[in-house]
Parts: sequence; C-alpha cells; structure tokens
Amino acid sequence: MEFSPTGILSVSQTQAKIVSFMISYKAFGFGKWAVILKESNQLIGYCGIAIEQIENVNEPEIGYRLDPEFWGKGLASEAALATIKYGFEQLKFPYILGIVERANTASIRVLGKLGMRHERRTIFHGVEMDIYRLNIAT
Repeated sequence: MEFSPTGILSVSQTQAKIVSFMISYKAFGFGKWAVILKESNQLIGYCGIAIEQIENVNEPEIGYRLDPEFWGKGLASEAALATIKYGFEQLKFPYILGIVERANTASIRVLGKLGMRHERRTIFHGVEMDIYRLNIAT
C-alpha cells in the first residue's frame, strides 16, 4: 500500500472500503472484484473499474491491489487485462484511465502491458499522479 493514497488500512477502514465497493455496484452496476488465486481459492487482492472524480470529471479508472506475496508473477496484469476487456466489451466505455504515482514503476509496467499511454499529470487525493489512458480499439 506504499503508493495508495490511503496507505495501510485498519480493519474498520477496510470494512468501509468494501462498503464503498458495494455502493459502486448499486450506483453504477460495476466496481472492484476480489482477485482469487485459482490454485488455492485464496483472496489475494482486488481489481476492477470505478468511477473516480478527476479534475471535476467522473472518469472510468482501473484499480488493482495485490498482496505483496503475489507481486511479480503476472497476476496483476492478468486481472487488469480481463478488467479492461470487460470495461470495453460489457460496460461499453470508450476509454479507461489508470492513475499512478510516478515512483510506482511496477504499476506503470502493468498499465503499459494494458496498452495504456501517459496522458497528463494531475493532483488526485492531494497527491501528484500521472494519468494513463487506453481508448477502445476501433
């Protein structure tokens, strides 16, 4: 959670985060999914699309977090690719954004594997971030 604007969450903050995911489903019909390791049925993180307010505009943004034990195995990329496909094919988004701190090189690599390209810098939750964008292929 080094690059998460909220940092490490307490149990009550985690519960509130889960509630926010459920609110997203009620409001928009989509949100973050649990990422489950097939081999063990273990919860290892989350991935999905949320509507985030960026520069006063509601934007579709992909987000993912995995337990550090599962970093470097291609799992974030696998989950994110499936999420992008869902966002374009099922949710019919014309584009999806990724928001990341410049120092988060691992997440930038994932966004690159998705085909996202750097678009601009912004302040998001009080932190300077880079915005990456992927447009639907036409």
